[in-house]
Amino acid sequence: MKSSAPSVPFQGHVMAVSGPISPSSLQVVDAHNHLWIEAVDGVSMDCPHLTEYDAILSELKEYVQAGGAAIVDCQPGGCGRNGTKLLQLSRESGVTVIAATGFHRRTYYPASWWMWEAPSQAIARYFIDEVQGGLRETLELPEPVRAGFIKCACESTVPDTPQAPLEAAAWAAAELGICVEVHTEKGADAEGILEFFVGRGVPAVQLVLCHMDKRPDLGLHQSLAEAGACLEYDTFYRPKYAPDRNVWSLIEAMVLNGFDNSIALATDMAEASMWAHLGGGPGLTGLVKEIRPRLEEMRLGTPAIQNLIGGNIARRLTGTA
Repeated sequence: MKSSAPSVPFQGHVMAVSGPISPSSLQVVDAHNHLWIEAVDGVSMDCPHLTEYDAILSELKEYVQAGGAAIVDCQPGGCGRNGTKLLQLSRESGVTVIAATGFHRRTYYPASWWMWEAPSQAIARYFIDEVQGGLRETLELPEPVRAGFIKCACESTVPDTPQAPLEAAAWAAAELGICVEVHTEKGADAEGILEFFVGRGVPAVQLVLCHMDKRPDLGLHQSLAEAGACLEYDTFYRPKYAPDRNVWSLIEAMVLNGFDNSIALATDMAEASMWAHLGGGPGLTGLVKEIRPRLEEMRLGTPAIQNLIGGNIARRLTGTA
């Protein structure tokens, strides 16, 4: 597949599960989360799953009541995504939900998952079709749910990652001009990921590198931000990553050095234990009730805080950042 000049499909809007929405309305956005994960045959029972509809809905309503506007759902097809459920949750809660096409790590799929054997061209067409026409499992709806971005997952290095779907993600992103959220293994090979995508015609401004606060190297983060990438931080409620020493210090240093437009904050609650209604964890409202107040206490300034908790990711999702 030869990439043509990018044609951003959303015309400056964010494509939510319910349709296009203006980024200016998305003041608080959890930049990386998981709202619904169904069990998948042929994978380990230890893989996360989230299917308790009433509890999830209650927590989404609380998120809205606290001031939350949107959530980026990073569960791609084939590993538990259900676009119909995402649409129902969005409509009943009032939360703007942005769904993903793409692929996750191999561990979340059965060994026979078609992408591991398919050619890149076929996989790229699948990604493009889910953006332009709708998620595969929603095509029978009167108005299918369209993907708003591409999610892909790298293993510990780019060469260790299945190459055909990774190439396909780059082709589709270059073709469409849309955002790609890339799972990194604790920030590993972020430099290689950036080089891979840029080398295939995807501008760095279309890239969101996820979980980068698990590799708290300020120099690296500044270099990636200078190149144009957005860095997603999400270890606020993960004690093993020492958030007080790492993520909060990173945020302060990055903002003070002028990179407040290159960071997107999230809570990444794929595990039920992190949800207030499912496992007694901090829950979805943590971004609004705990993280934002602490940013305010740090006196980072209103514009910078607004960038961190919603503005940056909303602009990236339009494909025009």
